[in-house]
Amino acid sequence: MRIEEIQFENFRKYVDTSIKFSENNNDIHVVIAENGAGKTTFLNAMTWCLYDDEPKIRDKKNALPTLNTEVSNNSDNDIEKASVSITVSGDGLKLIYKRSDIFKIHNIHSDYYKNNGKREEWIDQEFTVTEIEGSESNVCRDKDECDLLVASFIPEAIKEFSFFDGEQLDNYFLMSSAIKDQVFRLSHIFVLDEMERRINDRLKNLRKQGNPNSSAESKLQEYNNQLKFLNSEIKRYDKLKAAYESKDGELNDLMNSLGTAPSIKELEKRRNEKIKQRDNFDNSLTIKKQELNDLIIKESPKILAKEAFNNSLGIIEENKDESYIYPIDEDILEDSIHDHSCKVCDRIFDEELLDYIKSKKAKLYLISPEDKILNANKKYFSRFKDVEDNYLKKERELQNEISNISDTIDTLDDEIKEFYNAIKVNEHLRESINRRDELLKILPTKKSELDNLKLNNDNLTLKVQKLHEEYVKLLEEEDEYKEILAKIRLCTDSLAVINDVKEDIMRETREDIQESTNEKFFKLIRKSQTYGEIKITEDYEVKLFDEDGRPAASSASASEVELLALSFILAIHSVSGYESPLVVDTLLARTSGQQRLNVAKSCLNVSEEKQLLLFLIDEEYSEPVERLFKEKHVSEYTLKESESEKIIEIRSV
Repeated sequence: MRIEEIQFENFRKYVDTSIKFSENNNDIHVVIAENGAGKTTFLNAMTWCLYDDEPKIRDKKNALPTLNTEVSNNSDNDIEKASVSITVSGDGLKLIYKRSDIFKIHNIHSDYYKNNGKREEWIDQEFTVTEIEGSESNVCRDKDECDLLVASFIPEAIKEFSFFDGEQLDNYFLMSSAIKDQVFRLSHIFVLDEMERRINDRLKNLRKQGNPNSSAESKLQEYNNQLKFLNSEIKRYDKLKAAYESKDGELNDLMNSLGTAPSIKELEKRRNEKIKQRDNFDNSLTIKKQELNDLIIKESPKILAKEAFNNSLGIIEENKDESYIYPIDEDILEDSIHDHSCKVCDRIFDEELLDYIKSKKAKLYLISPEDKILNANKKYFSRFKDVEDNYLKKERELQNEISNISDTIDTLDDEIKEFYNAIKVNEHLRESINRRDELLKILPTKKSELDNLKLNNDNLTLKVQKLHEEYVKLLEEEDEYKEILAKIRLCTDSLAVINDVKEDIMRETREDIQESTNEKFFKLIRKSQTYGEIKITEDYEVKLFDEDGRPAASSASASEVELLALSFILAIHSVSGYESPLVVDTLLARTSGQQRLNVAKSCLNVSEEKQLLLFLIDEEYSEPVERLFKEKHVSEYTLKESESEKIIEIRSV
């Protein structure tokens, strides 16, 4: 079925306007609006009319009433209505869905206005479905019957597959549990669930009919307790398994998208370790340089005095056998030579002694009694005889240590620089890398926990089975309860059959959706050689693989993700049997250039199968897209807000 017309009456900013979607070769219709020009209100009006739901209003408690404020403020009537009607048709049948909020209008002098600050008071809501077949028409007002007629068009379980936001497609694929639940409902599994519930209730009643005083009853109680515990553990296992598989799938996608990208936290840790080492070596270098500086300051004077020390030792060595010569003052020596007699001991010098004293005069000066430098410091001079050799040895050792430490610091600086570069190169992937590292750390523990829980559940299952067998055996021994036992067996066998049927239906449904998704995706996509297949997991996660069987969803472009979502939704429609229209908001917002044009072309293909309503903002409706749609005679409409910003008009382009 397709939408023919939508009419508005006093619904928010849509006072008295309508839009008709005439059928053409491409049943695609584009509604263009600026941000804030009523697009969201239009979309809310459609879901409100069908389901009494406005999903795009976040704060419903503080939202304005559905009745237009200008109407409520200026009305002279006692009653006003805010209404939306949607006319759909198909297979010779026309249905008109109409929902109205009814308001009582109070005078500005009334107590209601004084207490609430507004004239309108919501008093009731009406919802009708008018069936028109040929010349006959029937207006349905019964709620249950109206709900069935809505379900015949777009069931509430499938509304997320008929009204969706193109900007939220990434989150859409994270809603696998919600999608699975909706597919359950579409597959009519809920009918089997109801049968299962009723049989379980019957089974409980039958078991209560056993002899309360028999041993079978106590065994039944034990069995029921263990079964209840087992079921809770199975649910916990299923929940943990779903969480683990989701995280494991996320990890696989990250591993494939990140390749060999290193752990940034590990790089930062190793970089900081190197910085700490470098700082320690910097301190060691400072200490060694100070040691060298202290050595130079301490030993340099001794090196400079080395020659004087050696000369002094030479003089001492030369005169070591002339110890009988008294050290004498220079003046006394000169006077003694002049007077030919010693001024110390009065000895008269003969010519031979005088000549000898004159020849030794210079040496006698050096060992004068004033300072006695040479003899008194002989040991000191001897101690520093090898000072230069010792200094040079120590200086070389320190220089070598300084050189080695400097080389080590240079090496560490190079390594630190490499770490900084590696971190910078992968900085844009930090969030993904950290998430990958987190999953690598926690998943083994989760897997171990999951395996242990499964093992415990397997053991518990065996225990429950044994308890049931013991209960049945005890019950068989009581003749009066054989008929009850037969009924219990019938119920348990029926439950087993129902579970098998449910699993078969869901497996077949999932396989059909997977096959249909593949067919539609590769019809819409323009890279048939890039991707190999699409798989849908038991939890309804959509997985895209390349032609070599590797996960490829994370490397897909924005347009390819949109086409994947679109294909999946079309497959849901096809398999469920509900060929309802698709209403898509901001489908082209996440793409640009050729990608945007590719998605627009795919929309034309979709419209060959079903009606497609696209709600776009001006930025999305680029010149290439507009030119493409005009060539195909696509219906175009614009939403224009009045100067007062109180009313929105719908205009056909």
